[in-house]
Amino acid sequence: MKVKIKTGDDYQIFEYDGDLNISVITLIERLDAPIEYSCSCLQGICGACAMLINSRPCLACKTFLNEDQMVKEYGQITIEPLSKFPLVKDLKVDRSILFDVLKDCEIWLENDCGDGGDVDFEYEMSLCLMCGCCSEICPNYKLGDFAGAHLAVSSSKLVNQESDEKHLKNIKNNYKKRFFSHCVKSTACEDVCPMKIPTQRAISKMNRKSVWKIWQLLNLD
Repeated sequence: MKVKIKTGDDYQIFEYDGDLNISVITLIERLDAPIEYSCSCLQGICGACAMLINSRPCLACKTFLNEDQMVKEYGQITIEPLSKFPLVKDLKVDRSILFDVLKDCEIWLENDCGDGGDVDFEYEMSLCLMCGCCSEICPNYKLGDFAGAHLAVSSSKLVNQESDEKHLKNIKNNYKKRFFSHCVKSTACEDVCPMKIPTQRAISKMNRKSVWKIWQLLNLD
């Protein structure tokens, strides 16, 4: 099998003829080359090993060679770093902007005595790994004003819990400014989420809470 790994502006080419019942992370470890990458849990619960595998953003520890279509049909695999985050080295990128967005948009609880919500829904939203796959696949995401789908997911957990009206208003306003005004509704974020989070439900909930309600007050369609 041919293995192409992007390192800097070029690709390193390797040949691999071992067991295919392994993850991409294990493959990288077995190659005789000092490839830099991020990983932590190796169990698909930390999100650190997100990268592009045959052009699709996914977790390298949960992507197995014997399940990949390109490997099965063509005997090759291409591994690249996520392209929408600053490159550190080889396959390692800096995803700290994802966490900075949550701080900038005040995604925390000031007072958790709100009217409660759907516990099952909020649990689903809490599964977000902050891996960056949704931002990578989004056709409209780039470092800048658009925060990406993880903002909608994180915001949707809080809107029924927060009772501080000022803070709740800030959360809604930040959502409108950093997400709603830029989202093109491609739904690609939900397709690639490694945790299968229903991001469209989160977006719909936040739209109802922070945008559509205003339209109704203004008697707009």
